[in-house]
Amino acid sequence: MNPSAPDAGHTRPASLLARAPWKAIAIIALAGVALRGILLWLVLPLDIQSDEANYLYLALVKERLGIYLDQHRYFWPPGYPWLLSKSIHAFGIDGLNVLRGLQVALSSVIGVTTMLFAWRLFSRRAAIVAGVLWAVDLPLGAYTHFLWTETIFLSLLLPALWHFVRAMDRADEGSDREATLRLLLSGVLFGLALYIKEYVLFLVPLLAVVLALRSRSEGLGEALRRASLPVLAVAVVTLPWTLRNHEVYGRTVIGGATLGENVYVGLNARSMNFDVLPLRKRRADLGLPQIDTLARSWFTEIPAGWTPEDRDGNGEVEIRDAGWDREFESIHAIDRHSSQLREGLAFAVEHPAWTLRTRLKKWSELVTPLSFFTRHQAMAMYPEGSVVAGAMRGPLVLLALAISTLTMVLGAAGYFLTLQRGPGRAVFTVLIGYVVLTSLLVAMSRFRVPLEPILVVLTAGWLAHGPRDRSRPRVIGLAATLLVLVGLWWISWPETVAAAQMALGVTQ
Repeated sequence: MNPSAPDAGHTRPASLLARAPWKAIAIIALAGVALRGILLWLVLPLDIQSDEANYLYLALVKERLGIYLDQHRYFWPPGYPWLLSKSIHAFGIDGLNVLRGLQVALSSVIGVTTMLFAWRLFSRRAAIVAGVLWAVDLPLGAYTHFLWTETIFLSLLLPALWHFVRAMDRADEGSDREATLRLLLSGVLFGLALYIKEYVLFLVPLLAVVLALRSRSEGLGEALRRASLPVLAVAVVTLPWTLRNHEVYGRTVIGGATLGENVYVGLNARSMNFDVLPLRKRRADLGLPQIDTLARSWFTEIPAGWTPEDRDGNGEVEIRDAGWDREFESIHAIDRHSSQLREGLAFAVEHPAWTLRTRLKKWSELVTPLSFFTRHQAMAMYPEGSVVAGAMRGPLVLLALAISTLTMVLGAAGYFLTLQRGPGRAVFTVLIGYVVLTSLLVAMSRFRVPLEPILVVLTAGWLAHGPRDRSRPRVIGLAATLLVLVGLWWISWPETVAAAQMALGVTQ
């Protein structure tokens, strides 16, 4: 079989992995790491913002008191605060930058896996294109100098997905032993990822179902055996933390518990998008109208019949921030999440029309071309006088906006017209659907990050090979996707433009 041919339902023999362009992959990975290292050097010293402060608080409590706390509103997995606490313990305040440096180094795992996927699904040429795209992917690369979990999470998630796909390959080739080992390794990596973010908790069972369906020709017993392997591996890896949580809270919690707070944010009268919400103070200081006043009201306005109120007694009528309030009566963190889940679902059922139109807004916020890099620029978070905030500000912001936009458009083209049937397409489809569905609750550009490397792979496939399948269903699927994408961009266009202007330094 031609090792440059795209995946068409067949798989590459394991020996062909030796033909992967390892030298080019290594050179591009090193170049991408170097670019991220230079970017880190240019943006220091860098202040912390939003959840970065919460991670730092948890790390300091762990380092000074030896305990791990919930955040009252959130109960995050312990992995990232643990790493931060160890770094602070060893290096003091410089530990923040040491962790940033570790993230720069770990980004190489993301780059290499991205290129391997492009090679596996398309060709050697596509792998090189994917590597170049990853190296200059500023929205993704900027997470290496933020104190958010994304870089470390992706350095576990992508290899987990890679080994899952390779396990399906080897099973198709009849190498059951290697398939078993790779499924177990995939599950271990998924389990470790759950210590960083609980995001993949329901992704693993979905992938297991896909694996079972693809293995059904070998009998029900074998299909169930294979499907259970990654799930059981996840259970084993996360068991110590799960038992700890049961001892502390009396509840079974795998990873973390954030659903209740996300329900409060996502199923409530007030529209909250954290790509633009933190810009409020900066816009007030600049004398600019608040972004929420620019939004298309049909997608953000409160449910019909909701009553404005004079909250301060000063005669100025304001709309309440929320249709329902947080649970504050119970001191039990996990039970509060359950209570808020019930409140949110009841509110959504009570206002079905509002729920449907605001879900469109959530999807619009998922596909915004904004990023946390542009948000930092808009908030003037980068050091004044630095190249990033000065001479290169405009080009870098435009690059970030362009990369996000092009990878979504060309990634869609690559998915529908270039990517052929096979294990890779099945896994990518599940991941895309998972991200889209989970974003119905709460969304922002950060929640698109698990898809960023996948979009790079699909974009590379399109750029390297163009359309490989112009069948009517695929063409219609691409046309419909692009039409929906444009419509979703239109929904949040006023806020996107306002935030982009701030990021570019335009404040008129």
